[in-house]
Amino acid sequence: MKSRRLRYHRTGQAGARRGERSDQERQRAGVKWIATIPPPLVERDLRIDLFRGLSLWWIFIDHIPEVYLNRFTPKNFGFSDAAEILVFLSGLASGIVYGDLFRRFGFAVAGLRMLRRSFEIYIAQILTVVLLLVVVSYIAVWQPDMLDHANLAILLQKPRETLLQAALLRYSPVNLDPLLLMVILHFALILILPLTIRAWKLALTGSVALYVLAHLFDWYIPAYPRGQLYFNPLNWQLLFVIGIWWGANRGAWQLAVLKSRALAALAVGYVLFSFVITLGWQIHAIEAYVPGWLSRLIYPVDKTNLDILRLLHFAALALLCWRLLPSNAGILKAGALRPLIRCGEYSLAIYCASVLLSFAAHALLGLGSNSLASQTLVTLLGLGLMSALAISLAAIDRGMFPNLRPL
Repeated sequence: MKSRRLRYHRTGQAGARRGERSDQERQRAGVKWIATIPPPLVERDLRIDLFRGLSLWWIFIDHIPEVYLNRFTPKNFGFSDAAEILVFLSGLASGIVYGDLFRRFGFAVAGLRMLRRSFEIYIAQILTVVLLLVVVSYIAVWQPDMLDHANLAILLQKPRETLLQAALLRYSPVNLDPLLLMVILHFALILILPLTIRAWKLALTGSVALYVLAHLFDWYIPAYPRGQLYFNPLNWQLLFVIGIWWGANRGAWQLAVLKSRALAALAVGYVLFSFVITLGWQIHAIEAYVPGWLSRLIYPVDKTNLDILRLLHFAALALLCWRLLPSNAGILKAGALRPLIRCGEYSLAIYCASVLLSFAAHALLGLGSNSLASQTLVTLLGLGLMSALAISLAAIDRGMFPNLRPL
């Protein structure tokens, strides 16, 4: 993005000299030139909402194991999937919003806002666990194995201990793991953001070091009742920190990165390489052409610990998407994209709703016909309900229903 222009007009050489003298006076006074500070965004970057909405739709589809449509989600065409999109964009949005607050009003104001958002996500996690227990318990009347499938049987067997572990962020039912990860990362945001703004090199170096050490020494956070958290925060924090850094330190340097032909060529090459490898997972004739040494080098492509191949694949995709779709692109305001953008705008509520809807869809397909038509109908119904909820929340926030208070 362009640096903020000086707030006065320069006319002719005399004006330029006055501007130069003004800058020199600022430097002698020890005051930072305002152009070094990223300008606050005047308008919401709809790309963030669009891709966040897409990731929520893809996650919902992936959470219904029976449907054929989950063969067309990103996980089938590259090393990374919708989870990387959600984590990075959360960091990016946090860097933009709280970074601007930090610079304008100081740490106290920004810190309180970050803590409030962290507790909102935390409460949403706990409430969704309870709601999911109610929904799945009802489904279990006809499909008893659903409690085990959802990792909720332990909650019925040991309710007090399990709820305590959920409150301590060590227990999560199936499909709520990404939200648990976001809770942990957002509570860490109050420490990460100031460091990313004041000393971004130190922040990135520390994040990379933690990522490498966690891989080398197999560091993880234990889960209840056994194992480890599905998304290891010690590894996934790197993607989150990169997003914060990119959002909080906006400037002309980003245009140089995005417009680099060399980086674009590398990104295209890596995306194509990843596509061929993942296509071989489904078409064994292609997999036969992958050399054995290469297979031993890249496998397993670990999701729990954010394998470096996944991280690089997402970085390549993000570079290409941000390069090809500028923030002022007219298509972002197209009516057809409004449901997706609204889902991304209210991502927390929509994600929680999508978890409940995915189990309901799973149960419906398990009870009756599991034909392509029924799979399509159930999936579209779920996406429609998610979109309707998001549009309703937007209408409430924008005052279309004056008798209701904004959530």
